[in-house]
Amino acid sequence: MTESLITTSQTSPTENTTGTTCTVGRLITVNEGWKIVEVAATWEGTPYRQVGAGSTKGLMGDCSGTTNKIYQEAGFPYPYKRTANFVDYIQSSHRFREIFPTRGEAMQAGDVLFWSGHMAIYAPFPSNHPKRNTGVIHRGKAVSNDFYTAFNDRPGARPYAPYNIATFRGDPYRVFRYFVLPGEAHCEQ
Repeated sequence: MTESLITTSQTSPTENTTGTTCTVGRLITVNEGWKIVEVAATWEGTPYRQVGAGSTKGLMGDCSGTTNKIYQEAGFPYPYKRTANFVDYIQSSHRFREIFPTRGEAMQAGDVLFWSGHMAIYAPFPSNHPKRNTGVIHRGKAVSNDFYTAFNDRPGARPYAPYNIATFRGDPYRVFRYFVLPGEAHCEQ
């Protein structure tokens, strides 16, 4: 792993990074993020079942298992982690970087959306995309789909599919972007 002394960072506040060492690598590109979304689309219709690492396309899957398998299939692997352990894994592995939309950092396709007890894949479908509008109504207005997820095994549960962030949960979420480390495929540094 290559390390260097940094003076600024695009992914962390300056007061947290100035004069510290960091892992040299790069965040995934927008095109690579869309590759993750394309793979997520192939999981549509997979019934929800809490099986973690045993998630299998078309058969069953939960939020952490489908996210992990989709990333692997798209060429951005990381070891399976339960949702409860995902943030700890990020902090120790440097595999993902947190993105802060409230500070003006733009989210991009393929980012992991993380709530307490849940995770999903961000998919900001363009206006002409067939997955963007599927008739979801929120507070009397049609809303667009903007992420993929698998959730809940309660009666009436919906399979893995695109959904809308605003209608999903009211609590805040965190955003994480995959980080390609030196020496891995697609890392030019």
